[in-house]
Amino acid sequence: MPTLSLNMIVKNEERHLARCLSSVKDVVNEIVIVDTGSTDKTIEIAESFDSKIFHFDWVDDFSAARNFALSKCTCDWVLYLDADEELNKNSIAELLNKISGEPAGISCIVRSLGSDLTQGSIIRYPRLFPNAPGINFVGKVHEQISDSIKENKYQIINSDIEIIHYGYVLDDEGLKQKKERNLALLLSAENNKNNIYDKHKLVCTLISLGKYEDAELRLNKLMKEKSLTGEQLSLTFFYMASVKYEKNDLNSALSYGLKANRLLKDKPELNYLIYLVCLRLNKIEEAKNYLLISIKANKRILDKNNSFNSENILDQVDLYLRAINLYINLVSVGEANKMIEELSEFLSNKMDKKIIFSIFEDLLLKYSLSNSNIELLSKLINTSHLSIIMEIINNCDNKAAVKEIVDMMLQYYPSSALLYRNLALLLVNSDSDKAIEIFNKSLEIESDPTAYIYLISIYISKNDYKNVIESFNSLQNKFSKNIQIKQKIDILKKKLTPILNATSS
Repeated sequence: MPTLSLNMIVKNEERHLARCLSSVKDVVNEIVIVDTGSTDKTIEIAESFDSKIFHFDWVDDFSAARNFALSKCTCDWVLYLDADEELNKNSIAELLNKISGEPAGISCIVRSLGSDLTQGSIIRYPRLFPNAPGINFVGKVHEQISDSIKENKYQIINSDIEIIHYGYVLDDEGLKQKKERNLALLLSAENNKNNIYDKHKLVCTLISLGKYEDAELRLNKLMKEKSLTGEQLSLTFFYMASVKYEKNDLNSALSYGLKANRLLKDKPELNYLIYLVCLRLNKIEEAKNYLLISIKANKRILDKNNSFNSENILDQVDLYLRAINLYINLVSVGEANKMIEELSEFLSNKMDKKIIFSIFEDLLLKYSLSNSNIELLSKLINTSHLSIIMEIINNCDNKAAVKEIVDMMLQYYPSSALLYRNLALLLVNSDSDKAIEIFNKSLEIESDPTAYIYLISIYISKNDYKNVIESFNSLQNKFSKNIQIKQKIDILKKKLTPILNATSS
């Protein structure tokens, strides 16, 4: 019977390690753990699983540490995991079956769970491979094994073995620190002969940190590289479209997006980006078409019904809600109903789809929400869905009905700054003082530019120039680095010039 080694590198992983090792302890024949300097209970936890523990001085190179761990593996096959991952228990039988077959690189599904800040991602990548001479990792940050497997004449075959990754279930600061760490390592290796994958990872990290000028500079260089394959060039176009969108250069964003779409037409994230661009360019029919493509492609990935290498998962519920909103704006109630049916089918693992359909039909088409339905609704949606739901509900002319819905939702989502902003807007004309109070409450939860802009408008109507200036200064200090918002700030500053000048003098 073939044997299996677990290959891991760790540092201060007491939060995750036990979960990871518990998922494989009855599957692997040995657990090889290389520690790079833990100061918490990581070693103690590893010892409790009878792990073979080795120490390695960290040299800012994940591959170096992973290859050191690989040198300590003694079994026929190697499975490599990170401490913040676990093997899906439903994948154990298939894993054991694969290592009983011919030696090959086994491409597994790695599903990164999302958080309130990100929807997560799904990739296929070899995580299981023969422990053979010559197979090793490359890459300082996102270490890779596939090229080495191919160079040693082994096939790479797909499997449905699933690894669940918890590493991005972090708060905003935690995510930023992780990205900054990766950026530092990627930049340190930039002058080396790194591959296109590393260069794309560097660009993606820069984009995620809002460093658009740096990303665009590297993308322009990348597009001139003659070694790019068609798919690599298309991905470069996609990333450039993302940068242009963030910089509010919408026509360029659309141009690059359409170039990328020639080879990546089934990429959900790309179609979603083109939808967003078309929407802002008021190309509504085109926006609808690309959104529908994104819905179908994303669903295929979630259902594991298509071939893919790496994709960010989009929020399928959000996609359906956006389509419903578009059809309502196009006065296509029948099509909106069909989308509600699809949404209900998608969520039918949570409750009866007829009940789900009734809830969303009442809320989104009839602008009605009962106490019993809001409780059920809270089991179907999360706070990230509230934005598009409120956009739909705000189509209702009966503002009293809208207020009733918002009040009801706040009972289940009391920390939603967006709901407070919507409630404040409903009170602007009838009770401006109350609106100011609620806008400020929303800002205690989340700093949002629209809340400051609305406050400035209210303060102007009350001739309260002191608070106009305070609100404008807060807006400028917090959002002037955001390219899209800065344009609005500059326009607002011109309009407020008489007030700003009068006060300063």
